[in-house]
Amino acid sequence: MEKNNLELGKKIKRFRLINDIRQEDMAETLQVSRATLINYEKGHTAISLDLLNRLKSYYPDFKLDDNEDNRPKIISDGIIDFKIVFNILFKKKNYLILTTFLFAVFGGSSSFLFKKYYKAEISLYPAKNEINQGLGQFQSLVANFGMNSSSNDQNFNITDVAKSRLIAEKAIKQEWGMVDGKNITLIDLWKMKNKSGMSLINKKDINPLIIQEQAIRKFHDHIDVNENNISGLIKISSTFQDPHISAGIANFIGEQVEKYIQKENSAQSKKEKIFISERLSIVKGELDVAEMKLKDFKKRNRGYEDSPELNMISSRLEREVEAKKGVYLTLQQQLELARIEEVKKSPILHVLDYASAPINNSSPNRVIFVIISAFVGFIFSCSRAIFTNDR
Repeated sequence: MEKNNLELGKKIKRFRLINDIRQEDMAETLQVSRATLINYEKGHTAISLDLLNRLKSYYPDFKLDDNEDNRPKIISDGIIDFKIVFNILFKKKNYLILTTFLFAVFGGSSSFLFKKYYKAEISLYPAKNEINQGLGQFQSLVANFGMNSSSNDQNFNITDVAKSRLIAEKAIKQEWGMVDGKNITLIDLWKMKNKSGMSLINKKDINPLIIQEQAIRKFHDHIDVNENNISGLIKISSTFQDPHISAGIANFIGEQVEKYIQKENSAQSKKEKIFISERLSIVKGELDVAEMKLKDFKKRNRGYEDSPELNMISSRLEREVEAKKGVYLTLQQQLELARIEEVKKSPILHVLDYASAPINNSSPNRVIFVIISAFVGFIFSCSRAIFTNDR
C-alpha cells in the first residue's frame, strides 16, 4: 500500500513539475494544505479517491495510469523530438527568463572586478612614393645625360621594428606621465620588483637583467601593430592601465619607428657617397699625373708626328688621359646620384594622427560580459529544464 502511495505521489509531483505548477497553487486548487500535498508526493499520506477525482477534474491532462514508458520522450530511437523540447522550454519560460537575467546581472557586476585598460593609437603613412613623384622630373633629366639612377629601396617590416628589443628597452627605462601628474617607469607601474617572490631581506639579490627581460616581454604583450597591405596605412596601438601612458607610449613608438627607418634607409646612400668621394679623389690624382706626363712628352718632342715610334707613345698617353677622364666623369655622376638617393629616402613616414589619451576604457567591455553571461545562463537554464523534466 505504501509503495502504491509513493508511486502515485511521484506521478503527481512529475505532473506538477512538467506543467510548471507551484505546490501552493495545486494545494489550493485541490483544497488541501501545502504540507498535505508534500506528504502526498512523498508517499507519507494515503491519497483518497475523492482527492483523485478532484485531481482529474481540475487537471484533465493528469492520467492515473501514466507510467515512465508511456511518457513523451525527448529522444526516441536516437532521434531528438524538438517539439517536445520546445514545449518543455515554453512551459519553463519564466524560469529561463529569470535565470538568464540573473546570469547577465552577475556577469555585468563581475566585470567591475577586472582592471581597466585604455587603448591609444597612432597612424602612420609612408611618404616615400610622394617624394619619388617629386623627383621624377629630375630623374628624367639625369637619364637624358646617360646616367642610371639606382633603386636600392629598402623594405622594412614595421611590425618587427615597432616590437623590436631596441624600442622596448628605451620604453621601459623611460619615465611616463600619469593622469595624476606623477612620472613612473613601466617596471614600477607593473610592480615587477615586488612580484619576484623574494622577501625584503634578499631584495638586494634581485637580478635587474631578469626583471628587464620580463618587462620587455610584458611590454610586447601591450603593443599591437597593424599594416594595411593595400593602402600602406600603419596603426600602432598601446594598451595600458593609464590613458596618458598609453598615448605617450604609442607616440613614442611611432617616433622611434620613423627615426629608425629614416636612419637605416639613408645609411646605404651615405656609404656609397663616402666610397665614391674617396675614389673620386684618387682618380683625380691619377688623371692629373696622366695629363702631366702627356704635357711633358709633347714639350720634349715637338715633332713627334713625323716619328711613328713617338706618335705611338703619344697615342698611348692620350688614351690613358681619356680613360682617366671617363672614370672621373662617371664617378662624378655616381656621386650626384648618391646624393639624390639620400634625399629621396628621407623622410619615409608621415604621422597622420597622433595618439591622444582615451577618455573611455577599452577593456573590460561590460556589454560583452553581459552578453556572454546571459548566453551561458540561457544554456544552463535550458539544460536544467530539460534534464529535470525526466525526474
